[in-house]
Amino acid sequence: MKRLLLAAALGLSLTFAAQARSHSIDSCGLDSDYDVTIDKSGLSFRHSGGKPESIVMNKGQLIVDGRPLALSDTDRARVAEYEATVRALVPQAKAIARDAIDIAYVAVSEVAAAFSGTADSPNTRQRLGVLRDEFKLRIDDTFEKRPWNEDEFDSLVEKAMTDLMPVILTEVAGSAIAIALSGDEARAAELEARAEKIEHDIERRIDTQTAQLASRVAALCPMVARLDSLENSLELRLDGGTRLNLLDFEK
Repeated sequence: MKRLLLAAALGLSLTFAAQARSHSIDSCGLDSDYDVTIDKSGLSFRHSGGKPESIVMNKGQLIVDGRPLALSDTDRARVAEYEATVRALVPQAKAIARDAIDIAYVAVSEVAAAFSGTADSPNTRQRLGVLRDEFKLRIDDTFEKRPWNEDEFDSLVEKAMTDLMPVILTEVAGSAIAIALSGDEARAAELEARAEKIEHDIERRIDTQTAQLASRVAALCPMVARLDSLENSLELRLDGGTRLNLLDFEK
């Protein structure tokens, strides 16, 4: 029974977490020390302890630590395009992260359903649905502030699997214990074989789905590269003659 539980539950957890990390949201090589807020008043970057601490972009305007900067017409166009690009990029990155949680949710639901006739009960569906919705809310909150934070995304994926696993373990353990108490070795062997097949089928599907997510991430990379290009081409200089550096991009 120990092998059964590991195959059906822990194997799925480790498989999904590892594959989700390998196709992470940050695979374009984007990193930033700034928290980001996007609303009607503009695009706001904040970095506590660093300089500048606050940068706001709003329709071609650039406000640094509360002081509007004089920009050339060319720089105003670049700043406006930068803001528009981030506004287009963040919802797509958020959607990818939400879909990653959905992949985990569906996989866990299928494993639970395969091992218990009660998995389709309102209580089980409600437990799984509440967990999924909670993590989607966390993703929404995270991506409003740190849309390109790979560590936070990894943490969310791992926490989602950690919280979803008890549902699998409850359903699988219930069936396994009942069979063990019955002493029916044939049923035990059949259940273990079913667990291994489910693990294989779901692992294959997760691999395909995470590869699809990776393709969607790759499609965002030109937008990331454009942000880097716009930032590097700005003519403006901050105090001390430094360039604006909101993100780092590894080409």
